[in-house]
Amino acid sequence: MVVDRRPVRLWITFVLAALFVGKPAWGSSGNALPRATSEALGMADANVALAAGPAAQFINPANILDSGKESRWEAGALLGGVFPTFTRDAAAGAAATGEHAAKTTYPMVPYAAMTFPLSDRVAWGFAADSPYGLRSEWKDHQFDLNLGPLGTADLAQAAELKTVRLGPAAALRLDDAWSLGARGFVQYVEALEENDIYSVKGDGTSFGGQIGIRFASEDFKFGAAYTSRTNTEIKGTLGGIHPVASASLVAGDAKANILLPDRLQTGMAFRLRPELWWEIDLDWIGWAYVDELSIYQANGALANAGKNARHNEDTLSVRTGVQWKHSPHLTLYAGIGYDPTPVPERDVAPTQGMLRKTRIAFGGAYATESGLKLGVTYQYVRGHPRRVGATDQDSFGGSDTHLYEGTYESESHILGISLAGEF
Repeated sequence: MVVDRRPVRLWITFVLAALFVGKPAWGSSGNALPRATSEALGMADANVALAAGPAAQFINPANILDSGKESRWEAGALLGGVFPTFTRDAAAGAAATGEHAAKTTYPMVPYAAMTFPLSDRVAWGFAADSPYGLRSEWKDHQFDLNLGPLGTADLAQAAELKTVRLGPAAALRLDDAWSLGARGFVQYVEALEENDIYSVKGDGTSFGGQIGIRFASEDFKFGAAYTSRTNTEIKGTLGGIHPVASASLVAGDAKANILLPDRLQTGMAFRLRPELWWEIDLDWIGWAYVDELSIYQANGALANAGKNARHNEDTLSVRTGVQWKHSPHLTLYAGIGYDPTPVPERDVAPTQGMLRKTRIAFGGAYATESGLKLGVTYQYVRGHPRRVGATDQDSFGGSDTHLYEGTYESESHILGISLAGEF
């Protein structure tokens, strides 16, 4: 059977373009996003041992040796709806009490990957993915300062962090059971913060790497992958300065360093039946490395003085999932996971990911006779209620405004779609 490759090329082109325009808005621990593949999403990210196919290279690069004897491609995206809310019990500044809903966002997190086997023992690949991101935007007047004759001004409105990683990977089979893999990547970072006091936006690039190991026997698999931390200097502009802040803020060039943590994910998978695998994973993220977010103005002064320190804690997420090959064509997935928050109360702000989350997922993939594989999975993410009684992030002019004090919670619905095939 001859397969028309034009729709395939269009799909991959669309996904690659979307990597640079998509707006991620939900995450697991902190602003870490769910892995973008349908398999990973459907297993709640509990697949560092079982991950297979071209996209395995940004989960565990040692696993790309399971992609088969032919050169393969894979591309897809996560699509979602995000619904955060904030409840304020006591009036603060010019902001009212009661429940406040953020603007609903509909993010997209795409990915694309390719693998090329050189022999039964060696394979290489190339992938683009977006492992970290945030998009949060609140409606007007929900965090209003009372500025007297100058009226009111929102202390928090919108923030966005977008990352794209592109790079090659290679894997080597050591023997019948053990394999090693590595991936290098260049990382593009774009960040934005907007409120009625000022707005700042910038971008930059940095480099990082990932290594993985895997053991596979007939009834047991073990996988582990470590990804390096990154430090990206971003440069941009500071503007939109409110008259109340004109004495301390200067419009013009601005710069900051965006710190992203290292990550170690380990997993064990057990064959329960000939067609059924169960995996349990631990996912450690070194958030303590992210100890500041300092925005420097053109004159060298801090734009966010007094609020630039961070006191994050490392997190350990627990996840488990199953993979059931229901038939030669159909594979089904299900999973559940729990992600703690790295953010202490003193650092909480409405425009960041700071909730504990539980994730429940399911879905499947169907392989056609022509060699194409279509994956569709769903994940529900519950951001558990968090009561905040005191945070340094809502200070202004040396005073505590109490604007960020209240109860935060969220719900997210994520749909994963992927398509894979042979070249």
